[in-house]
Formats: sequence, C-alpha cells, structure tokens
Amino acid sequence: MSDPFEALLRPPEAVDPDPTFAARLRARLERELLDHRDPRGTRMSTSSTTSTPSAPAVPRHGDVGYVSLRVPDVGRAADFYQAVLGWRYAPGGDPRGRQVQGLALNHGMWAEEGSRTLWACYRVDDVHAAVRRVREAGGRAEEPSREPYGTISTCVDDQGLSFGVYEVFGDRPAEVSSRQGEIVYLTVEVPDADRARAFYGSVLGWEFVPGNVDQGWRVRLGGGEVRPMTGLWGGRDRAAVVPMYSVEDIDAGVARVRAAGGTSTDPERQPYGVTAECADDQGVRFYLGRLPG
Repeated sequence: MSDPFEALLRPPEAVDPDPTFAARLRARLERELLDHRDPRGTRMSTSSTTSTPSAPAVPRHGDVGYVSLRVPDVGRAADFYQAVLGWRYAPGGDPRGRQVQGLALNHGMWAEEGSRTLWACYRVDDVHAAVRRVREAGGRAEEPSREPYGTISTCVDDQGLSFGVYEVFGDRPAEVSSRQGEIVYLTVEVPDADRARAFYGSVLGWEFVPGNVDQGWRVRLGGGEVRPMTGLWGGRDRAAVVPMYSVEDIDAGVARVRAAGGTSTDPERQPYGVTAECADDQGVRFYLGRLPG
C-alpha cells in the first residue's frame, strides 16, 4: 500500500451485515448511550431517547469514511489485532502500512512515531470549502491533493487532534455491521468540549445532544446518527479518538488482549451490553464490546 488512503479506491467487499443490528443497537444506545466508565468510575456519556431516521444509503458530509490506527510499530500492531480481533490484511504494499480486509468501514494502519490513536477521515461535500472552514475555526489544513479515490486534506483541529477530510469520486454504500472486529462506536476525547463542539459543528455540520454527565455529548448529523455512531467527551488530558470493537465473546476477547501483551479491565455489564476498556501493546486505547444484535 503506497498510500495510506488507498482503501478509498477499492470497491466495497461483501460483509453480510445483520440487517437488524443497526436498529437494535441504535435503540439501546439512545436509551443509555454508552454508559461505560473509565477506570475512575466516571460515566462517559448518556442520552435521552430520540427517534432516529432510517440509515442513509451513502456516506454523508460529516460521516466517517476511513479510519487508521497510527502507531510507532505497524508490524506489532498488525500482529496484536490479528490475535485479538482476527483481522486479516491485504497482501503487499508499503511496509509502513496495512489495510484490514473484510470490514464494513475502511480501516488501515500506518506507522507514525510518537502517535498512539485512531485517525479518522471524514466525508465532505466540498473539500476546498472544508479546508477553509478548518482554518477559519482555528485549525490547520494542508492544501487538498487529488488522488485516484478523490480529493483529500490532512488537518489538525484547534486542540491538536489530527484528522482528514475527503471528497470522493462516486459513492459506495454506508454499511453497519456487528461482526467481530468492526467498529461499533467512536468516542472523540478532547480537553475542551465546548471548543470541540464549535469546531466540528462548523467544519462537519455535527450537532450535539447533551448527555447526563458533565462534558458528555452525543453527536448527530441531520437528525440522525453519524456513521459509525459517535460521542464527544470533554475534560480529557489530551485529544484522541477511541474506538469500540465488536467481539462475539467478551471474556475470550479480554483474555486475547492480555495474552497478546495488552491490558484490559474485567468485562463490565452495561444497559446496552458488556464492555471492557483496553490498551494494546503500544498503548493505544480501545474498548471491546459484546452488544446484542
């Protein structure tokens, strides 16, 4: 993979998603939106019930179109997540990167010294206009570059969180899946939630519904869910994006994390399912979730 965004060029792979999963998960999260706790016992985010429109046919402006784990050692990361989640990777390509095969959401890995987070790239209708909005909102954005899959800009928000925006050539379906290894939820962690709401509201058109705890927000888009479902959590020491990966057996998943050199809390039952807070063997934080589907 000579380009870490090469997956945006590839046609979608069949993933056989559960057709009832999205509706069930959405209903549960709307009742008790990710009431998971950090090691100090702090509730991250909850929300009141709100009706949700049908899932969009294609990614919209503000949806997540691509994610990439940014880690110092991509080979170690590939081995770790293969052991924990069963990921398989596209053969060949740039040794600095990996592309995970068979997931509904395009997911890659890229070697970046000093970085330990998930990097998200958001679909926009007009990448040049998005770049202007990033800069006007106090962030930084590279000049857009035209690639085979579309036009992309790498950006940094006003709290130091790196992300991307891209304008795609043509559309592919927006898919949701609860299969093992899929991302079922993203938490955008920031020091200042008010600044983040202003920034991403301006740049991506995100809307925010307050949770039941201080600086916990549910992210909405045009009255529906961002794809994948996303929350914002303020008051954090540093900005990061923390994914929740679906697993079929949470106890076995936790055991695999620990056996592969990572760390994990014991599984904890929540109103929406069972979760565990983890970190891989390079310190990248994530959650495992066993959610009813």
